[in-house]
Amino acid sequence: DRFNIQEVICRNCYKRQSSKTNHCIECNTKFGEYHCSTCNLWMSAEKEPYHCKDCGFCRVGGEGNFRHCHNCGICVDSLMFNQHSCKAGTFLSDCPVCQEDLFSSRSASHELPCGHAIHWHCFCELANYDSRCPLCKKTAQTSEKMASTWSAMAMGVMLQPVPPNLAKLVDISCIDCENKEEHRKWHFLGVQCRRCSSFNTIVERITLVGPEAATFLREHGDGEDMSQCGINEGHGNYVTRTAVTHQYNRSASVAMGYAGGQPDPFDLGDSSTDDDDSDAEMEDYIM
Repeated sequence: DRFNIQEVICRNCYKRQSSKTNHCIECNTKFGEYHCSTCNLWMSAEKEPYHCKDCGFCRVGGEGNFRHCHNCGICVDSLMFNQHSCKAGTFLSDCPVCQEDLFSSRSASHELPCGHAIHWHCFCELANYDSRCPLCKKTAQTSEKMASTWSAMAMGVMLQPVPPNLAKLVDISCIDCENKEEHRKWHFLGVQCRRCSSFNTIVERITLVGPEAATFLREHGDGEDMSQCGINEGHGNYVTRTAVTHQYNRSASVAMGYAGGQPDPFDLGDSSTDDDDSDAEMEDYIM
């Protein structure tokens, strides 16, 4: 506990003396570029340390660059002070990644859109593997920054159709906006929320599977109310035998990751040719 330090020893002349000084009383050696008699701290001035009376200890970054928020209980960047999300106790917790106390940490902290706080360097490392908050699993970036990502995933869903025998009709819940939607078209890349466009969704219930789901989606669309269509959920009384032709762009498939000699799982060949094997290939897609 540095606050209880009462004496220090000069490393040059080994003179024992009070901790409230920054110069040796014997040889006049300067102990540090920065000295705080309250925190009993001696350090380099490179990181621009300063003592915050409201926090009760020294911080780094330059006193002129920060303002203390009495509601949050922490020093906030002066440029972001009027726009910061002011929530009591936000930083009175541990970093969810490294478990270090955020309030007393010398490392910069970052507030996620969900309201949880995390070290900035921990957030940057985490973003290489997961774009969600490690506590609540909400997306850790704003909707504006994630727009291009969601658009790319939506394009991937469109370019990689699910075969009819693997089709599913599901009920989903969006983790980001907490919106719930029924009778949505399942895809292995994810199901996009119609309210916030996020793919950070979970499947809560599977309503129909296989040919039943594929037929319903083809005739009534994605997200229709099954009760209005006269369909009894969970029963096999809604099956139509229909041959479905899937046209798939190989160049788009390669762009989505099927290059390098890996087979394209949805490639049916050129639909304009009369290949003898075309009928056999289509049998797998007959409902």
